[in-house]
Amino acid sequence: MDDVFPRPIRLPGQPEPLREVAEERRHGREPIDAYGAEAAAAALTERLAQVRSSALRVAHDGLDVLAPPFAPGRDRVDGPRWARSTLVVFGAHGTPWSRLVGSVLAGIRSRDPTTVAIAWRHFPNPVAHPRAAILALAAEAAAAQGRFWAMTRELLSARHHDPADLSAAMVRAGLDPARTLGAMRAGTGADRIVADTASALASGVVFTPALFIDGERYRGELEPDAVSAALAPHR
Repeated sequence: MDDVFPRPIRLPGQPEPLREVAEERRHGREPIDAYGAEAAAAALTERLAQVRSSALRVAHDGLDVLAPPFAPGRDRVDGPRWARSTLVVFGAHGTPWSRLVGSVLAGIRSRDPTTVAIAWRHFPNPVAHPRAAILALAAEAAAAQGRFWAMTRELLSARHHDPADLSAAMVRAGLDPARTLGAMRAGTGADRIVADTASALASGVVFTPALFIDGERYRGELEPDAVSAALAPHR
């Protein structure tokens, strides 16, 4: 994966990446706030760890079904909310799989603009992916401005090797970076991220990405044609 998602190179004078921030904190030193909302991300990370330790279980009756079910009034939906078919994605930003997920969703939206409702539920793992909590907060800060999916598409396509990548994504998504960063610092959307994580665990999900078609777990290839074919009988 390194050729697709290479490790960031820290140049002289660049802020410390989040994994170094965590190391600084373990040694009792105050970390540099590289992304501008490190404290909020740390608080979210602690909450997510508690959810993972308390809610780790398989879905109802041991089946991989979506819990709770798709709810157009609550879920972050791209496409018609009352479409005949639903695709719910448990995902995280800033992972080696992010760009592939973005490609799959773009393909589905292009092929099925009116018949499939795509919903995103957060399932970040900051231990495995140090930027996941920060980027989930960025998506939710964008949602507060009505730009969740615009920001999500940007986050899925970018690599986020440094804070400038996140700021540029905000601008491309039509957001005011200062306002968005303020919402991130305030922990906007943290409750939703925690609830989505609990939903993932209740649905039997242990890693991302995980897709559910009309409430049932998709086990095929993570590739636009394959997912589209799986959706076809539901349309």
